[in-house]
Amino acid sequence: MLPPRNPYRAKINIQLKNIADIDAVSEVYTTFFNDDLPALTTIGVSAIPMDALVQIDAIVSNGEGTPPQA
Repeated sequence: MLPPRNPYRAKINIQLKNIADIDAVSEVYTTFFNDDLPALTTIGVSAIPMDALVQIDAIVSNGEGTPPQA
């Protein structure tokens, strides 16, 4: 297996109030990353805090077992 070009590993979770928005969200999502898209889970939910339409959270690792340094 070839090593990825990006040394960081990420897992993105997206919650959508209206799952019909998935195509629009996917189109925008791909513009934030070069060729290596992180793993993604998208689910439809009935409510999001503050009446938001989208909620996104991410888990990122530098692949070395230590937290990334800012």
